[in-house]
Amino acid sequence: MNAKSIKEILSGYFEGSSLVEINKTINLEQAWKSIVGKTIAKNTKIIQLKKGTLTIKTKTPIWRNELSLQQTELINKINKTEQKFNITEIIFR
Repeated sequence: MNAKSIKEILSGYFEGSSLVEINKTINLEQAWKSIVGKTIAKNTKIIQLKKGTLTIKTKTPIWRNELSLQQTELINKINKTEQKFNITEIIFR
C-alpha cells in the first residue's frame, strides 16, 4: 500500500464540489452573523443559497415569524455588505 499525498487526498475529498461555492458559503455565514448579531445567529442556521434565494432554518416558529417581518431589511443589509450574493428573497423555515 502506497501512501497518498495530501494533494491526492484533498482533491478526492473535494471532487465534485466547488471551492468557490464553499468559500462563498463561509463568507455568507460570516456576513449573516455580523448583520444579525449573536442572539439571532445562535437561533438560526443557513441552509442554502440558490439563485438569489437564501433559506434559513430557525429554532422556533417565533424566530421565523419575527425574522419574516424583517426580511426586506435583512436582504438590503446583506446585499449592501456583500454585493456578490445578490439575494432577492429569504425563506425562513
